[in-house]
Amino acid sequence: MTVLSTHRAATTDDASDAFGRAPASARAPARVLVLYEPGAGGAAALREAAALGGADTALTVVTLAPQSVQPHCCNRGPGVEVVNCVVRDEAERDLELARTILGESGATTTFRSLVGGQDPPLHAWAATRAFDVIVLPRRRFSPVGHPLARRLRRASAGELRLVSG
Repeated sequence: MTVLSTHRAATTDDASDAFGRAPASARAPARVLVLYEPGAGGAAALREAAALGGADTALTVVTLAPQSVQPHCCNRGPGVEVVNCVVRDEAERDLELARTILGESGATTTFRSLVGGQDPPLHAWAATRAFDVIVLPRRRFSPVGHPLARRLRRASAGELRLVSG
């Protein structure tokens, strides 16, 4: 497993503070977001996110369920509603697999499927929740590691990690 840290929020406390506490970068993050995608990269991202947290860390596992829109030109093939329903069901199965991979982690874990058209895009959703660390599975042929990395980096002040499986 290779971890590539591509963005880190600026911190002003690089040494211990006046009370002898460790710097923020040395403490376990309070809120960690991980995007789970099936495969070795997704499993590695889950393990990395679980390893980051301590007992007080809130871990959020997200899958994406993109939705299609009805074409205006024709009505051939299975209806868009059927395809969208299958995509939502597959995202829920992915969350079940993520639960199995994580097992009993020490962190409080929330599982969420973001449905296209109903929920905001991942970068906007993550920005409103102020995650300290965001973990993405690295994609081999993406120049920035993951298609969502650039938007998440811009929208979030937290650290962005790309993990290879």
